[in-house]
Amino acid sequence: MSNKKPHIEERKDLAAKRLSARTESLKTKGMSAGQIMRDPKIKQLKADVRKANMQLANIVKNEKQIARMAETKAEKLAAPKTDRPKQKKSAESPAKKKAKKPKKTDAGASAG
Repeated sequence: MSNKKPHIEERKDLAAKRLSARTESLKTKGMSAGQIMRDPKIKQLKADVRKANMQLANIVKNEKQIARMAETKAEKLAAPKTDRPKQKKSAESPAKKKAKKPKKTDAGASAG
Protein backbone atom coordinates (compact mmCIF):
# COMPACT_ATOMS: atom_id res chain seq x y z
CA MET A 1 0.00 0.00 0.00
CA SER A 2 1.23 3.45 -0.87
CA ASN A 3 2.01 5.77 2.01
CA LYS A 4 0.49 8.64 0.01
CA LYS A 5 -2.95 7.04 -0.22
CA PRO A 6 -4.35 8.21 3.16
CA HIS A 7 -3.18 11.77 2.54
CA ILE A 8 -4.78 11.89 -0.89
CA GLU A 9 -8.03 10.52 0.53
CA GLU A 10 -7.99 13.24 3.22
CA ARG A 11 -7.48 15.96 0.61
CA LYS A 12 -10.33 14.52 -1.46
CA ASP A 13 -12.69 14.45 1.52
CA LEU A 14 -11.72 17.98 2.51
CA ALA A 15 -12.29 19.29 -1.02
CA ALA A 16 -15.66 17.50 -1.20
CA LYS A 17 -16.76 19.06 2.11
CA ARG A 18 -15.66 22.52 0.98
CA LEU A 19 -17.46 21.99 -2.34
CA SER A 20 -20.73 21.10 -0.68
CA ALA A 21 -20.41 24.01 1.78
CA ARG A 22 -19.68 26.46 -1.05
CA THR A 23 -22.61 25.13 -3.09
CA GLU A 24 -24.97 25.54 -0.14
CA SER A 25 -23.77 29.07 0.59
CA LEU A 26 -24.27 30.10 -3.05
CA LYS A 27 -27.76 28.56 -3.06
CA THR A 28 -28.70 30.56 0.04
CA LYS A 29 -27.57 33.70 -1.77
CA GLY A 30 -30.12 32.88 -4.46
CA MET A 31 -27.80 31.90 -7.33
CA SER A 32 -29.07 29.57 -10.04
CA ALA A 33 -27.47 26.21 -10.82
CA GLY A 34 -25.81 27.65 -13.93
CA GLN A 35 -24.28 30.50 -11.98
CA ILE A 36 -23.08 28.12 -9.31
CA MET A 37 -21.35 25.93 -11.92
CA ARG A 38 -19.56 28.99 -13.32
CA ASP A 39 -18.25 30.04 -9.91
CA PRO A 40 -14.42 29.90 -9.96
CA LYS A 41 -14.18 28.50 -6.43
CA ILE A 42 -16.59 25.68 -7.34
CA LYS A 43 -14.53 24.88 -10.45
CA GLN A 44 -11.33 24.76 -8.39
CA LEU A 45 -12.84 22.48 -5.76
CA LYS A 46 -14.20 20.11 -8.41
CA ALA A 47 -10.77 20.03 -10.03
CA ASP A 48 -9.22 19.13 -6.67
CA VAL A 49 -11.66 16.23 -6.28
CA ARG A 50 -10.95 15.01 -9.84
CA LYS A 51 -7.21 15.26 -9.24
CA ALA A 52 -7.45 13.20 -6.06
CA ASN A 53 -9.59 10.59 -7.82
CA MET A 54 -7.01 10.26 -10.60
CA GLN A 55 -4.16 9.93 -8.11
CA LEU A 56 -6.02 7.22 -6.20
CA ALA A 57 -6.77 5.37 -9.43
CA ASN A 58 -3.08 5.49 -10.39
CA ILE A 59 -2.07 4.15 -6.98
CA VAL A 60 -4.49 1.23 -7.34
CA LYS A 61 -3.19 0.53 -10.85
CA ASN A 62 0.41 0.54 -9.62
CA GLU A 63 -0.44 -1.75 -6.70
CA LYS A 64 -2.05 -4.24 -9.09
CA GLN A 65 0.98 -4.18 -11.36
CA ILE A 66 3.36 -4.71 -8.45
CA ALA A 67 1.29 -7.66 -7.25
CA ARG A 68 1.25 -9.15 -10.76
CA MET A 69 5.02 -8.74 -11.07
CA ALA A 70 5.59 -10.36 -7.66
CA GLU A 71 3.38 -13.28 -8.68
CA THR A 72 5.29 -13.73 -11.94
CA LYS A 73 8.60 -13.60 -10.09
CA ALA A 74 7.42 -16.22 -7.60
CA GLU A 75 6.35 -18.49 -10.46
CA LYS A 76 9.73 -18.14 -12.14
CA LEU A 77 11.57 -18.93 -8.92
CA ALA A 78 9.35 -21.95 -8.23
CA ALA A 79 9.76 -23.38 -11.72
CA PRO A 80 12.68 -25.80 -12.15
CA LYS A 81 15.54 -24.47 -14.16
CA THR A 82 15.92 -26.34 -17.42
CA ASP A 83 19.35 -27.13 -18.77
CA ARG A 84 19.58 -26.53 -22.46
CA PRO A 85 22.40 -28.17 -24.38
CA LYS A 86 24.77 -25.72 -25.94
CA GLN A 87 24.30 -25.43 -29.65
CA LYS A 88 27.27 -25.60 -31.95
CA LYS A 89 27.81 -22.71 -34.27
CA SER A 90 26.19 -23.28 -37.60
CA ALA A 91 28.10 -23.42 -40.86
CA GLU A 92 26.51 -20.16 -42.00
CA SER A 93 28.29 -18.00 -39.45
CA PRO A 94 31.72 -18.09 -41.22
CA ALA A 95 30.04 -17.21 -44.49
CA LYS A 96 28.58 -14.10 -42.94
CA LYS A 97 31.96 -12.87 -41.76
CA LYS A 98 34.21 -10.89 -44.08
CA ALA A 99 36.81 -12.87 -45.94
CA LYS A 100 40.24 -12.25 -44.46
CA LYS A 101 42.85 -10.67 -46.66
CA PRO A 102 46.03 -12.72 -47.12
CA LYS A 103 48.94 -11.42 -45.09
CA LYS A 104 51.89 -9.97 -46.93
CA THR A 105 55.22 -11.55 -46.15
CA ASP A 106 58.61 -9.85 -46.16
CA ALA A 107 59.90 -12.27 -48.82
CA GLY A 108 57.10 -11.39 -51.20
CA ALA A 109 57.66 -7.66 -50.80
CA SER A 110 61.41 -7.76 -51.48
CA ALA A 111 61.05 -10.05 -54.54
CA GLY A 112 59.36 -7.35 -56.63
